[in-house]
Amino acid sequence: MRVIVAGVGYRNLRDHSIGAAVVDRLVDHPWPGEVVVEDLSYNPIAVMQRLDDEPRDRRFARAVVIAAVERGDRRPGTVTAYRWDGVLPGAEEIHRAVTEAVTGVIALDNTLVVTRHFGALPDDVVVIEVEPEVQEFGDTFSAVVASAVDQVCDLAVVMATDAGAVARLRRAPLGGGCPTSRP
Repeated sequence: MRVIVAGVGYRNLRDHSIGAAVVDRLVDHPWPGEVVVEDLSYNPIAVMQRLDDEPRDRRFARAVVIAAVERGDRRPGTVTAYRWDGVLPGAEEIHRAVTEAVTGVIALDNTLVVTRHFGALPDDVVVIEVEPEVQEFGDTFSAVVASAVDQVCDLAVVMATDAGAVARLRRAPLGGGCPTSRP
């Protein structure tokens, strides 16, 4: 089964850079041949095109997507993992997501909505979110997010390689996962 492990976020935006930082650390991990590690921190329309460019017989069967997301109901540094139920919002929200995508907004929810709407995303999507503490320019994480990086890397490896662990995750809407750890 082909799996893509993907980071989403802005480089040099402190805690919001965790997706890219995790991908940077995992790219040299000794992966099985069917696992691809890639930074998808760019326009969601381009992400959709990149995924859609895969040959039909070589499409990814699972995506493990890592990002910092402010949900507001978690303490900073909280790591949350879930299997996205794939339910898309209504037409107005999809239109907003596509509009934001073409204007350069890079965000987890937006990327998933756009790529699912256009049929490029695999059915099996594992989301690993980290609640950020700071949103400002810089190349260092806050202390609570920095302390979660190893755990996020380990979790991404497990979700990419252990179908049993994926099956045990709760299926949930975007943002609806259960925390796997709290700082």
